[in-house]
Amino acid sequence: MSPYDQQAGPGIGATLKDARRRLGMDIKEAEDRTKIRTRYLRALEAEEWEILPGPAYVRGFLRTYGQLLGLDGEALADRYRRNFEEPAVAAPAPPEPVLRNRRAAGSRPPSRSGWIVAIGVAVVVLLAILAVIGLTTGDNGGETARIKPTGKAKKKDEKQVAKPDKKKLEPIDVSIEPLTTTRVCLVAGGNALVDSQVLAVGATEEYSGEKAYRLDLVGGGTVRMKAGGEEKKLEASGDASFEADQEGIREIDYAGPDCP
Repeated sequence: MSPYDQQAGPGIGATLKDARRRLGMDIKEAEDRTKIRTRYLRALEAEEWEILPGPAYVRGFLRTYGQLLGLDGEALADRYRRNFEEPAVAAPAPPEPVLRNRRAAGSRPPSRSGWIVAIGVAVVVLLAILAVIGLTTGDNGGETARIKPTGKAKKKDEKQVAKPDKKKLEPIDVSIEPLTTTRVCLVAGGNALVDSQVLAVGATEEYSGEKAYRLDLVGGGTVRMKAGGEEKKLEASGDASFEADQEGIREIDYAGPDCP
């Protein structure tokens, strides 16, 4: 059990604020050192979760901010996950099929006379059509009338085969494990999960809930990245960017230096 859950104690926000004040650190210095915007740091300390981009970002911010203040950032993120993230709601069971053709009790079966009338009308119409065809294609001075072609026969329209839609991307989990000390920028949904931070060897970062991620290696470096069921060792001697989604991991044009 985490030490943050063994006592009622202050909440997550109060724990962060007290630790920062004990260090004599103002909010601007915290922003410069974590690369997390001031408004987000204040939202963490006030536990105003609705201001923050989403649960995945909150957990990442708590890990980074907690480590800066000498706290167990992973324990703070875990406490947030268990206390504030909503559990998945079970999908409702599909409704039972409705018997549309069932005849109501006491109602009369459909009358056969209606069917007889409809069949009779259809026969009359068919006879009229045959009579018209006989008049237009009958004898004309002892010779059978011929219909001259008025142009090139039109080819039957070919049925267009509908092309399948491009596979829709689904949210995936992603993790980054530095194999050398590397400055990293990880972006998803237009927000920075890792905001141009220097990660030491073994400092694994894990995130989930996004469909696509962009990884920048600022100045080069080596990391192991897992995304969408694929694992790759990424090496760069200079600035480089990579993109990851459920279809895999691939290198793209460098998107830095801004993050995002």
